[in-house]
Amino acid sequence: MALTMKRGDTRTAIKATLISPKGTPVKLNNASVKFKMATYRKGLLLVNREADILVADDGIVCFVFEPEEVTALGTMKAEFEVTYEDGSVETFPNQGYILINFESDLA
Repeated sequence: MALTMKRGDTRTAIKATLISPKGTPVKLNNASVKFKMATYRKGLLLVNREADILVADDGIVCFVFEPEEVTALGTMKAEFEVTYEDGSVETFPNQGYILINFESDLA
């Protein structure tokens, strides 16, 4: 998944369906989900906070940026980290990252 946004934009939510390695949606009942985003090259963590679970049975989540989280420019890498009720952790996507490119705005 790759997205392009303008610096400072907070309206666009990142919505995803978390899919298991077997190809089925992950059940998120009684789980918590974090969205993490870091700079692509240096791996400096810029975001690490809770995402919203929209449909737990279908693994559908979303994340909306706060203004202070969309100030950097360039390509970022991101992922959703699920902590299940039993304490186990799984990261999505299972391979690679969600790529987000922040372009400069005019003002």
